[in-house]
Amino acid sequence: MYKAVAAYLVAIISVNTNLAYAQQFGRTADRKNVTSSKQVADKPSVKWKFKTNGKVFASPILVNNLVLTGSCDSTLYALDKKSGSLAWKFRAGGEIRSSVASSGNKLFFISTDGIFYALDAGTGKQVWTFQTAGEQFYDTWDYYQSSPAVSNGAVYFGCGDGYIYALDEHTGKMLWKFKTGGIVHASPVVADNAVLAGSFDGFFYCINTDGSLRWKFNTIGEHYFPKGEVQFNATVADSTVFFSARDYNVYALKIKDGGGHWVYHQPGSWPSVPSLSGERLVVTMSDAHNIAVLGKTYGEKLYEPFVPLNVFSSASINNNVAYFGCMDGKLYKLDILTGKVSVVFQTTLSRKNHAVFFDASQKIREDVIAKHRDDINALYDAFLTMGSILSTVWIDNGVLYFGSADNCIYAIE
Repeated sequence: MYKAVAAYLVAIISVNTNLAYAQQFGRTADRKNVTSSKQVADKPSVKWKFKTNGKVFASPILVNNLVLTGSCDSTLYALDKKSGSLAWKFRAGGEIRSSVASSGNKLFFISTDGIFYALDAGTGKQVWTFQTAGEQFYDTWDYYQSSPAVSNGAVYFGCGDGYIYALDEHTGKMLWKFKTGGIVHASPVVADNAVLAGSFDGFFYCINTDGSLRWKFNTIGEHYFPKGEVQFNATVADSTVFFSARDYNVYALKIKDGGGHWVYHQPGSWPSVPSLSGERLVVTMSDAHNIAVLGKTYGEKLYEPFVPLNVFSSASINNNVAYFGCMDGKLYKLDILTGKVSVVFQTTLSRKNHAVFFDASQKIREDVIAKHRDDINALYDAFLTMGSILSTVWIDNGVLYFGSADNCIYAIE
């Protein structure tokens, strides 16, 4: 059902509030999840792991040598990036499935209690809150909340109440809100003086930063998903926005007016997240059990290597390698130039329970399929017992940081 996102990260400049520009989900407000830092080891080992009291679906970010990640135990954790020791923690009123954004000395995220929080980055103390009309989730596979993007003094995010919000990052005052026809859990992208995000109503929206609609695009839809729900964040490059929908399509549109460049169709599976790597688009997939590498300009398929199960997170790109977690509890790397996929890490729960679900050829066992034939939701809940890696990896100086459904936050190198 879902998969990947990436592109090219320029430089992080020094002082003022732009210092934290890269400190948000996907590294930047335009969601170009790329770094050219130190190469990661071929077989990284655990540097440290930190146990929370809930599944970790949110993706970590690094701010001032702290790893910041929320958990389904309703707590945001700030951990020392070298040792994994707890610096501070903040208890919200609900699960935290939104990744944190940072600007200046503040951190921003939304919780399942429907409250958007601003915290002091150094202490974890609450600075201000904003009450939405309330969060809700679409179905079993709606694992994430919208992760905020910060740009030019405003913080943007979507919510289960159907709105895309713009708040003053300093005060929490609402600048505007835009109503869509469905849940908005896609993380907004900020580019070309616009906020770009899709909704579960099947539309992708381009909203000017003053809150006015520039254009909206209705996805094609598909037999089983006629709305063509847009669940995940987009990414942008060269005046083009790339996003995926549940109608099994990846779209490339012009940011200026929503005109089309191309559509890539993945038979039998909705794509997750597109990530950019130079002239190539790396797209994670769900039921197709693969990861696709497409040409950025025309959307032609270059590679489609196999992975055993769904990927719902985006791919994080380090030079010519993409790293992504899978529901089978394994972390994979993709050589973007050759299309070769290999395993770099496996959670303890995956080692323990992997054979319960997969045969020797890495296919889902027939008895597992038969057992859950009438309840697909229960099957995906069961998959989580492998310590599924649903968070997007953060890469820093040869270290990979991510969360897992085994309740842990990991650093491996």
